[in-house]
Amino acid sequence: MIVGIDLGGTKTRIVAESDGDTVLDTVVPTNSWQRGELLDDDTNGDRLLALFAHLEGAATASVAIGAHGLDSDWQTREFNARMVARHGGRVLAVNDVELVAPAAGLERAIAVIVGTGSKIVGHDESGAVVSAGGHGFLLSDPGSAASLARDAVRAVLDAHDDGDEPDVLGRDLMAYFEVGDVVDLSYAFTADARMSSWAALGPLVFDSAEAGSQIATSVIDESARLLARDVGRVHARGAIGTNVICAGGVITNQPSLYRALTRHIDNLGLGLTVDLLTVAPVLGAVALARKLHNLSTAQPI
Repeated sequence: MIVGIDLGGTKTRIVAESDGDTVLDTVVPTNSWQRGELLDDDTNGDRLLALFAHLEGAATASVAIGAHGLDSDWQTREFNARMVARHGGRVLAVNDVELVAPAAGLERAIAVIVGTGSKIVGHDESGAVVSAGGHGFLLSDPGSAASLARDAVRAVLDAHDDGDEPDVLGRDLMAYFEVGDVVDLSYAFTADARMSSWAALGPLVFDSAEAGSQIATSVIDESARLLARDVGRVHARGAIGTNVICAGGVITNQPSLYRALTRHIDNLGLGLTVDLLTVAPVLGAVALARKLHNLSTAQPI
């Protein structure tokens, strides 16, 4: 049996196969089994394994996990060690962004994730991870829902300081916060500086652009330019492959951002091909689990 797990910040999807047949495909809220962050509670791994323990062969299944929150080498090693100690089969845990290339059927690709956060990840010739971005919505993560909101409010304030009247974006933001001017907008926006609160404004930025806001259009284009810049950075640092695969809720559901990103990557002149991931990332975990199962001895992939 093989088990692939896409462990996200809000939901966990598990797909198990036995003799080529899918015997489990389930989605559960991550907070239904995870206490705190992934490494905060030593028993999180036990509850994760319990989600498919009822399956015949589960105890010795090859399990691959793409996990939100495994952002450093130490975190990845620690979680792998905890899972190996708890499970009778082979286990491989990686950051969830590393599910993108295998889900697309590729050995190597530069993955562009734009959703709750954003990050660019590739691998060099040795297989080592080469990444850029992913530093959080307050500082980085261009194109992510929360960062788009941050940049949109900043752009509206800049236009105000230039003496311009609020355009569609500014009016939409003021209506959302039920305030009468741009100054009050800045106070209302920063009063609740949580990722979830700011991310809720992401769709508004795209709607305002569709309604004719040049400011919103510029914010989206600049986000795409920064994402493309980070693609160039990981390429310059040795990331191999000519495929750039985009995944994540924002880039998948907002064609204007995807089109702008494709244009800016083309402008880099690196000969890269850009595509959207059209299958669920959990299938990348299944592919890794299958590869793990086929190894004669457990070793890093």
